[in-house]
This record gives sequence, structure tokens and C-alpha cells, in this order.
Amino acid sequence: MRGVNNFILGLGIAAGLIVSPLFVLGAHALGMEVDPVEINLKDVPLGEKIAISVLSEEKMKLTIQNKSAIAYTYTIDILPISETRGALKNGYTNIPDTSWIWPEEKDVLIQGDSVKEVELFLEVPDEENYKHKNFQAEIEIKSKKNSPEEVFVVAVRLKIFFST
Repeated sequence: MRGVNNFILGLGIAAGLIVSPLFVLGAHALGMEVDPVEINLKDVPLGEKIAISVLSEEKMKLTIQNKSAIAYTYTIDILPISETRGALKNGYTNIPDTSWIWPEEKDVLIQGDSVKEVELFLEVPDEENYKHKNFQAEIEIKSKKNSPEEVFVVAVRLKIFFST
């Protein structure tokens, strides 16, 4: 019987260690929503800086919703598919240079239970070898820790496909 009680006590302690980080976060558990879930662009002009919202059929900016009760800063990065676990869509190639895409703000502070729109820009160099090509990348939006004690960060990735 003593062995069973020790086993149950051990399970209780292990469960407490696993669940305790959730209690540290308390009422302001992490949460984020990003829209759109995918960006598709056609006929991107070469050598011209252009807002992605102007090129997209939906005419929308990147929308980040902080579902937490407290403010968080989110970082926006552009990643080539080769640095992610994503797969290239048939007919598309990896973006040769992620500097072709950039947000109006790399670090975005969003108050709790709030939404912010961020414009993305795209400029493909005016070079012959980029004409009539299909490129793909991923946009990563990741929360920063507000303090070293925070255990988790949240990240969302969305694909961007564009043709010149």
C-alpha cells in the first residue's frame, strides 16, 4: 500500500510541475490570431516598391490580434521555405532574397485584447532572370517575452506566393 501511495504522490508532484507554468501565466495566457492565412500575388512589377495590400485581390494588410489581456510585442520575419518545415508549392521556387519583402514595422506592440494592421512591402529587383517566375516564402509573426520568467512564446507562419 505504501508503494501505491508513493506512486500517486509522485504522479501528483509531476502533474504539478507540468501544469505550474500555466498558473504562472495566470489570466493572461498567450494568444494570437493572424489574417490572412495566405497571400497570393500575381503580376508583381519588377524594380518597383509596392504595398502588398495594393497588389492583393483582398486589398488587406497583415492583421495581428493579441488575444491576451496584456500587451505583447510581436516580431515579423520573412523566411525562405528552405529554412522552414514548409514545402514548396508545385511550380514555385524559394525566394532568392528575403529582403525583397519587409513590414512597415518589424517589432509591433499590440495592447491586450487589441488588433493592429501592418502593411507589408515587396520589391523584386528589375533583373531579367526574375521575369515570369513564381516565388514562395513564409512570414513569421512571433511574440516576444515580456519578462525572463515567461515560459512560452507564440508564433504563426503564413505563406506568401507571388508571380512576376
